Amino acid sequence: MKVSAADRIAGIVAVLIGLLSLSEAWKLYAYRIALFNGDHVFPFIVGLGLVLFGMMLSIRGDRISQGTTNDRSEVKVSHLIYVIPVVLLLYVALIDWSGYLIATFIASIILFHLIGKFRWYWSIGGSLILTAALYFIFVEWLNTPLPSGSWL
Repeated sequence: MKVSAADRIAGIVAVLIGLLSLSEAWKLYAYRIALFNGDHVFPFIVGLGLVLFGMMLSIRGDRISQGTTNDRSEVKVSHLIYVIPVVLLLYVALIDWSGYLIATFIASIILFHLIGKFRWYWSIGGSLILTAALYFIFVEWLNTPLPSGSWL
């Protein structure tokens, strides 16, 4: 199977970003606490993954056959490519004004419905669970201050 130019380019870009991440991990290695504990671990794991999977993508390519495309699904996917960043930008703009809880709840409802193709009541339920779980993890356990909103 022939590897497309887009796969080769994406693989090379992933390898370059991975190498950049590995170089940052190497710089942070001097400040380590232990071998597997410190600021260097996460950039190392991300960089290693990007290098490995970037090489796989540029050598093997995407193994999906070209004859199974559906025009209708391509329209929906291309629609999502533009809608999802708009939702995330609105989330960033809304979070300072409405606060973390309301902005996260609204954005996750929309994203669950668009990406997951859930019905609205499942999207609302999932958003409640997600918002509550993230709130308890970051605010209660990690004591991270999140925006409370200016209108409250």
